[in-house]
Amino acid sequence: MKRSIILLSLLVFVMPLTWAQQGGVLTFNRHRIPSHGRLIAIPTNSDTRSHPGVRAQTAAARSARVWDLGTFPGGTWAEAGGINSFGVIVAQGDNSPEGDNHLFTVRLSGHGAQWSDLGTVGANEGWFLWPEIADTGMVVGYSATDDGFVHALAWTEKSGRIDLGTLSDLGYSFSVAERINKLGTLIVGWSGNSADNSEISLPVAWTPTLQWKPEALTVVWKMHVLDTTGFEGFPHWMVSGVNDFGQIVGIAWDDSDPENDVGVIWNPLSSGKGWKIMPLPVATGFPNSEIGFINDKGEISGDVDSSDWSTASAALWKPVDRLRKVYELTMLPSLPGSTNGGFAESINELGDIVGAAYDADWNMLATRWNTKDPTFVRSLGFPGDWSLAVGVNNQGVAVGTYGGAKCTNECIAAVEIH
Repeated sequence: MKRSIILLSLLVFVMPLTWAQQGGVLTFNRHRIPSHGRLIAIPTNSDTRSHPGVRAQTAAARSARVWDLGTFPGGTWAEAGGINSFGVIVAQGDNSPEGDNHLFTVRLSGHGAQWSDLGTVGANEGWFLWPEIADTGMVVGYSATDDGFVHALAWTEKSGRIDLGTLSDLGYSFSVAERINKLGTLIVGWSGNSADNSEISLPVAWTPTLQWKPEALTVVWKMHVLDTTGFEGFPHWMVSGVNDFGQIVGIAWDDSDPENDVGVIWNPLSSGKGWKIMPLPVATGFPNSEIGFINDKGEISGDVDSSDWSTASAALWKPVDRLRKVYELTMLPSLPGSTNGGFAESINELGDIVGAAYDADWNMLATRWNTKDPTFVRSLGFPGDWSLAVGVNNQGVAVGTYGGAKCTNECIAAVEIH
């Protein structure tokens, strides 16, 4: 898979970790809990409530505000995962030259940023995935266990971290929580029998159930295997996006077939019990697709790739029917003066799409596109010799990672685009 780009080549090792809590239970303050844990059905009107429109900008637009966040104080590298609507970034990195892999949050403010260390999470040797954060402040990702496996985790300030478990009944000892929706009511990821998803895995989702106890209100997370009907020949799965209407997007692939990375969407069933899988369209000459994220309008970011993976184009999928069962693909432009393509990682409700594109010299630069103007493209102006934007919130703040002469490993930056 192409998704394991330069940031995923950093090697770290599994570290023993005794988790603060076990058993799939999180404790919350009552007023912070959503009223129910049901999936929200796809609206019958595809024109869901949206934010004010975004005016297309040119490369000569006003200078954007940039937060050069670097690394955690004393650390040597950091990678951004996502950003929520309140300007809180989730990241991973180290806290010292000899430090393990840690989980961090970074709260943006008018005067800079405040870093918080959520503790060590260890990591698998090889490539790994970015953590994600909901508007409730819940963080999801993965962590090494004390017996050397990697399990999906969730974290809140009140409850600390929790092991979300694996598909142990199928013999799978590993799992990763890749995304959480803004409401904090649906977590998605995968479970398999290897830490790096190089062996068999299955796509999963976790849904919450409220439990009342004398001492506190708790949430128990239940794992569900997502529908894979029609994809029985695909041994590997990644789940890369989920919205507040219960739509889930991801990728199925087979290492034995280089032209077989398929972008998929799971739509929630009208019964509220489960999801139905559907492949997303690709373009002539671009048989592979990789999916980044999905917003509440059902718009999906990602990229399509040639059969030999030598050419990629950032892509946008939009629903054309009110039930979101039919999608159309739009290939997004390269940076001015370049034909080297790119890939889109995230999309917000305003129609901002962010990711990275390559300039004429094959430098990877954090880039922005827009759903309202498929010809629009511009570099986000991140610091560094190379950069990648991985998230954008509904206030128009994009976050990502950069590197180069100013940052010898990986550092974090954010850019205000509205």
